[in-house]
Amino acid sequence: MARRRVHSVDDLLDVAEQIVTSADPAGLTLRSLARAAGAANGTIYHAFSSKDQLLAQLWLRAWSRLNELMAEAHGEVRDSGSGVAAVVAVALAPVAFVRRFPDSARLFFAQRRDQLFSEDLPPDIEAELRAVHKSFVDLLITLAKGVWDRGDRDAVEAIAVCVVDIPTGILRRRIVEGQFVDEATSQRLEAAVRAVVALPLPPRVDKPPRVDETPRVDETRSNS
Repeated sequence: MARRRVHSVDDLLDVAEQIVTSADPAGLTLRSLARAAGAANGTIYHAFSSKDQLLAQLWLRAWSRLNELMAEAHGEVRDSGSGVAAVVAVALAPVAFVRRFPDSARLFFAQRRDQLFSEDLPPDIEAELRAVHKSFVDLLITLAKGVWDRGDRDAVEAIAVCVVDIPTGILRRRIVEGQFVDEATSQRLEAAVRAVVALPLPPRVDKPPRVDETPRVDETRSNS
């Protein structure tokens, strides 16, 4: 009978996430993770080849969780026939993310990706990051077509304002200040999203958004 793994990768990421969100990210090292997790150094080095890889996997898990919640929210209203309702549902998914995965949300919204790890990552991690980003862009395009029957850059940018810029701007301050995300916050977020969607788009330009030009959800925040 196989022995049960005491320290799964997900368990180790939970501990690493707590270290990063409770102190300066620089305080996380592979050795400090081993101490905090009560694991042997060999276990940590077997799971993560470097601190950059560890932080990248931590970031990837947080982003994947948010992406999954957005996809679930979209799926719940997709058949309603209302493109606006779909945008609102996806825009509110970050609220569910904060409540369900508070440490992941703190990591994701309070830290910029380029402040956590370098771009020199193993090919498999790079491929996963690209896949999550492509899934996110595909969702933006789907939402834009649902509202305006357009998937061009202007339409997708307007959706990005709704599901990235507005939720991030509203939630980031509350997360950093340790404030609870209450129902009033959700209502303000929804009101702002509906106001943006109600604005007319510029005349159509038939240039579809490129994945590498679409703002990543992690690149829309300031360094303040």
